[in-house]
Amino acid sequence: MRPIARRRTLVAAALAALTLAAAGTVPAAAAPGGQPGPDGSGGRGGPHRPTYYLALGDSLAAGYQSTPTGGHVVGRGYAQDLARTLGARAAQQHRAFEFTDLGCPGETTGTMADGGCPYPHSFSGSQLEAAVAYLAAHRKDEVLVTIDIGANDVQRCAAGGTLDLPCALNGIEQVRTGLDRILGQLRAAAGPHTRIVGMNLYDPFLAAWTTGDRGKELATASVRLSDSLNQVIDSVDARHRVPTADVAGAFATDSFTPTVPLGGQQVPLNVARILQWTNMARGDIHANDAGYQVIADAFLAEVPKQYLRLK
Repeated sequence: MRPIARRRTLVAAALAALTLAAAGTVPAAAAPGGQPGPDGSGGRGGPHRPTYYLALGDSLAAGYQSTPTGGHVVGRGYAQDLARTLGARAAQQHRAFEFTDLGCPGETTGTMADGGCPYPHSFSGSQLEAAVAYLAAHRKDEVLVTIDIGANDVQRCAAGGTLDLPCALNGIEQVRTGLDRILGQLRAAAGPHTRIVGMNLYDPFLAAWTTGDRGKELATASVRLSDSLNQVIDSVDARHRVPTADVAGAFATDSFTPTVPLGGQQVPLNVARILQWTNMARGDIHANDAGYQVIADAFLAEVPKQYLRLK
């Protein structure tokens, strides 16, 4: 995602900031792992077999954050938070753990499937091809896959202080067909011990609420769009038997009531959450450290228990 100049109004930032751009190449972080065991149960076999975590998606999966000085960092997002938790619990079980992050800033469902992510990335071809190859190589292993994708399919539909409804509906339909294709191929490549978890999306445009009447109108309209997009994500995930981390619910996206104090004024709960858990105060739609942890916790609620059990 592209950092937004400070001199812009928050409404302008909210409208422009959905355009994804540079966030850096995200290298895979790995601990030594074994080859599939002859018993087909994963890793080296037995109770101490390695576990693997593969993160897929756009800049949120890449762990992008802007900095107060106008720069940005990568590798500091929900996938890293989740990997720390899973890695620590694997260590308590005396199991090796490997984390690979293929998230690419700017990715849409189309570029994820066909290639063309607009920022330099760590894989050749498409992210989907890289993920399928990874899963094929780990068919006998215990693998967790998380995926977030779809926000960039609709970002172009916000401009000039309004939401272009026909454009948004077309973008949502692209998510429906694109995510269906992506999950279908991931499912086909996955082994019996692979678990895939998706996520729905928070609504950064809620930040416009604090800018006046026009901003309130934009925020209200954006939630309707966000709900429609999330309904599609939820339904496609369900079709492929993929649980959906309820990030929208964790961010209270639909909760215009109650109002809560923030910065000396009363604002709806959903507005407060966006301003507290993202960097929208400086025009960056990405989550901050607190928001990324909220997303990680939403994923943890859907992670199969074998990844969380202790000895």
